Amino acid sequence: MKFGLVDRQGYVPDMKYGEAGQELSCFVPSGYTFKQVSYVNGEGEVLVDGHTWRFFFTQEGIGAELMTGIVTLKEAETFLSAVKSHIWGDSHQQVQIFISGVAPD
Repeated sequence: MKFGLVDRQGYVPDMKYGEAGQELSCFVPSGYTFKQVSYVNGEGEVLVDGHTWRFFFTQEGIGAELMTGIVTLKEAETFLSAVKSHIWGDSHQQVQIFISGVAPD
């Protein structure tokens, strides 16, 4: 399942990547223990609570995809809201979270 985090004005803050092997800490909110699975050019996969999430950039903002594991919609919303706050801050109200996918031809 793919999700998008998009600011209505197209604003994405400068990402502050972590140390080697923890670069993707810029996507993972504090309070979540994670293991980085892959990292290439500012994007990659992390393991959080037995679920693999892939973070990437889109034309509109930031994408997050649940690669392995099963979560409820409420669990996904809680995690993605924490990601949104981690990246944009708690007071930034312009970011929308939505389910994304490929449009049919």
